[in-house]
Amino acid sequence: METASEKQVVVYFANWYLGEKPGAEGGEVASIPWDKITYINHAFWAVAPADGSTKTSIEQRTSGEGARTEFTIISTAPDKDYEDTAKSEINPDMERNHFAEYAVYSEMYPDVNIMISIGGWTACGYFSEMAYTPEGRQSFIQSCLDLMDRDPWIDGIDIDWEYPGGSKDGERAPESENDQGCPIFGTAAEDSTNFAALLSELRTAMDDHYGEGVKKLTACASASTGWTLPMQDWAAFAPHLDMINIMTYDLAGIWDGVTGEASSCNGAKAAVIYFKDLGIDMGKLCIGTPMYATAFLMKEMNPDKVLGAPIENYKPNSAEIDETMLCAFASEAVSGYTLNQEDGKWVMGESFDNGGTGWHLAYNSKRGSAYMYNDDESSPYYKWFLSYENELSLQEKLNYINSANLAGIIVWECSQDTHDHLFISQMADNLLQ
Repeated sequence: METASEKQVVVYFANWYLGEKPGAEGGEVASIPWDKITYINHAFWAVAPADGSTKTSIEQRTSGEGARTEFTIISTAPDKDYEDTAKSEINPDMERNHFAEYAVYSEMYPDVNIMISIGGWTACGYFSEMAYTPEGRQSFIQSCLDLMDRDPWIDGIDIDWEYPGGSKDGERAPESENDQGCPIFGTAAEDSTNFAALLSELRTAMDDHYGEGVKKLTACASASTGWTLPMQDWAAFAPHLDMINIMTYDLAGIWDGVTGEASSCNGAKAAVIYFKDLGIDMGKLCIGTPMYATAFLMKEMNPDKVLGAPIENYKPNSAEIDETMLCAFASEAVSGYTLNQEDGKWVMGESFDNGGTGWHLAYNSKRGSAYMYNDDESSPYYKWFLSYENELSLQEKLNYINSANLAGIIVWECSQDTHDHLFISQMADNLLQ
């Protein structure tokens, strides 16, 4: 399969926000900045038993009955994907359900690839069992073909199995009643073998059915080079894929016990080098950018020790902090640095310190990561540490994509950008011009 030569801006679109967010602020497909992207990964669809059974793979494995052989793919939000017949807030001539709007926008922007992303963190419970047998894989593949036949504007399939073979901790158990976990039906080694077979068979089926290369096939990958990636055989997966989307975010978390850089340019580079060392063409690799902050509550406020400071837990407990809110926090900063543009690229300007307490901006120039913290005891954000993406850290990634000739960048997820698409615009300006 040929390596992509043009740069790509790949955005995930979360299907669950319809009716929850204003249409123009991420609730509707029409809100996507279509003129600034090349791929949309519609998140998420899921693997399910074809007979409608809710018996989990863990229960099936425990029963000793062996792997089931008939599976299908289903929307995780069918009401929002194709059942909602209310009128669009953006264009009342359309219904607002996602598939109705995709049908319209695919004709307006025929060069944008619309992908159905199958899986995601909470909907991977049947992948291992499905891939365990040739019959299971074939039923899944036929279901993908049936969907693309029904809706020809679908340009391909994005597999978000998180993750074949689990991690060095083993399989991941469900973390809530809405999370399927990611069980391993056989062994970790069999997961990798079966995933390679699934990708090979799906690639062949799509090429035979639609013509070689007409439909795209991509997959997401962890960026955990020491814990998750060694459990998968990406050298065997890569030949069947148009792109590998490395999720270079969530690289620090509460599991570390201290504040850290959840996304950095150096972290992305380390993941790319891992794939390069496997012999995988760097022109197939996309790195990721989070349009949200990873927020920690520090145990104590020590301005001389905020990176690597002991933490209590994550913050907030509900909604994620998106780029609009992060920009508002940054505008209130009492110390930090300014940002300037030179030749269309963001660079660091002058340092400033206005005195007092509140938000403080910081940047790790050696690692290409932005963070901020709050030392105002009267603020609801006191002792908060935010690892996030700003114009400067994103610029480092974009410069790296161009210099290393990577495929491009992936965005989780587009509705969390500012309402005027500040960061996706920066990506388009640097990669698509």
